[in-house]
Amino acid sequence: MSQNGQSEFAPPSQTSSKSSSPVIRLLRWTLPFLVSALLLWWLLSGMDLGVIAELLTAQVASIFLPLLLAFLAISLVIEAICLVWVVSYYHAFSSYVMAARIKAASYLLGLINYALGAGAVTLLLNRRSGVPLGQAAGSVILIGLFDMGSLLILALAALGLRESDGASLNAGFTALAALALILGFAVLRAPFSLGPLDRLRDLPLFEAARTLPLNLLLRLGVLRVAFVATFIILTGGTLGAFGVEIPALPLIVGVCALLLISAIPMAAAGLGTGQVAFVAIFEDYGTPETLLATSLTISFGMIISRALIGVAFAREFTTEAFRARREITQ
Repeated sequence: MSQNGQSEFAPPSQTSSKSSSPVIRLLRWTLPFLVSALLLWWLLSGMDLGVIAELLTAQVASIFLPLLLAFLAISLVIEAICLVWVVSYYHAFSSYVMAARIKAASYLLGLINYALGAGAVTLLLNRRSGVPLGQAAGSVILIGLFDMGSLLILALAALGLRESDGASLNAGFTALAALALILGFAVLRAPFSLGPLDRLRDLPLFEAARTLPLNLLLRLGVLRVAFVATFIILTGGTLGAFGVEIPALPLIVGVCALLLISAIPMAAAGLGTGQVAFVAIFEDYGTPETLLATSLTISFGMIISRALIGVAFAREFTTEAFRARREITQ
């Protein structure tokens, strides 16, 4: 964020840093879109675009659109419930409608990458409900960690049931990642002093992870697993609409891997990285053109719908500004 009120007689090092900051900000905003464009160009250059166009039929839309609308509704309800459960434990915040509006307003920035969307939720929790920034950020981070844990647990369960050459190795790596996440929570919640680390874990950023009761964390975990499950159903249903049938276990593992890859903040809304991963992960079940058409349908459906929702609720970011202006003019 830009800083105001700085002296124009700043030392040379500060001045050069300030002059370069707009360039850095521009790169941060444009680089994800450039990465997406380059990856999509590279992927599409090796595909038969005519075949992809022929696959995008009204019949596919008639199956995909109801699935997408159901996912959007269910996921927003789950997001609102999780926000209220976590934040209300240490702050007066009980409006599920407000929580849903906050999450909906964050969709626009979330399309660029997950971190920006999480930052938007943090800011709006602070502005609209007075939640201290540290606690708001801690709540959002905690929910994000449970999302990652849900992906790892679902993938681990599916890999454990699969019988394939690479399943055991993949399950081992997944188990290690899940164990590292669990150990992180154990360290934060340890009932004894950790010496110098106590100052770190006592930060407001970690308050939710450190103090929420176990029964609430378990309920939160169940909801986040349900959240991931809705996207798995959306993906499986869309694949079916394109005539691609994938058994449940490889579908679960594949979608969990896709979500983890898409969360990496290197492409806009995971566009490009998600398509490359989608085609590679499910290559045994369909042609590259069919898989790419499926992936693009899901991605653009999500992007367009969430962009529209984000625009509809964008005023959440400016409510205080409008209110202040009315007070000044009265």
